[in-house]
Amino acid sequence: MGIAELAELIGMPREMAAKLRHEEGFEREKAALLTKEGFEGAANALHEALSPDPDGARILSVMLEAATMSEGKYRELGIPHEIYVDTMKAFSRFTEEYRAGYGSYGFSAWWWAGRQTSLKLFRLGALEYEMCEGEISLHIPTGADLGREAVTSSLCTARAFFRRYFPAYDGVPYVCFSWLLDPVLKEVLPRGSRILAFAERFSVTSRRDGEDYKRFVFGRDDLPLGALPEKTFLQRKLKERLRAGGTMGAAEGILVDFGETLPDCP
Repeated sequence: MGIAELAELIGMPREMAAKLRHEEGFEREKAALLTKEGFEGAANALHEALSPDPDGARILSVMLEAATMSEGKYRELGIPHEIYVDTMKAFSRFTEEYRAGYGSYGFSAWWWAGRQTSLKLFRLGALEYEMCEGEISLHIPTGADLGREAVTSSLCTARAFFRRYFPAYDGVPYVCFSWLLDPVLKEVLPRGSRILAFAERFSVTSRRDGEDYKRFVFGRDDLPLGALPEKTFLQRKLKERLRAGGTMGAAEGILVDFGETLPDCP
């Protein structure tokens, strides 16, 4: 499978797919490093070597090549093809997020996407799960269904998935570090919010102020307060809070025991 075929399989926007190209000297040698441990260093080196790359198309091309290599590892482990496709759809999502923030298609998530190509992170239903040392880190993709049924289904799928394919991770804690867990949101969102219901599944262990939330809530993290968009209820309410001198950040939490919150999981 080539990168053009993969781009079509994962629904890459046509405008971005048209920018993909073979990077002579980087395609196989450098891409292979993104499928292994230590992908962070490989991604940093690749980003530097491929600059200038203003829209990220060059490094996206190489990362998609790495993703095609990863498909063979999925087959070796017996992981269903649909999980591979769902996981690699992150590349298309990243380009759509870039367009939402900047008005044109691009790719800037090269520092993150090695998790997908190295089989460290998997999309299982609504959520993504990353294997870390002694724990599984849970991530919430943009646009994920945070309804109770969808989240419960994803968590149950994840427990069965790691038990079968990565038994060393069966029974480890599930943690999440996200703006979605910030207790501040209780002052911003109404009762019945799906975000608040999701956060209630976790026992918060730490919290800090920061601006990482801007990229997820407002689509960009480089705009001053006055220029932040006000298209959604959350954007408007959060902007009101910030204008009044309030803060926003992120929190880390541990998923409450499966036996308590998900008694119907197999």
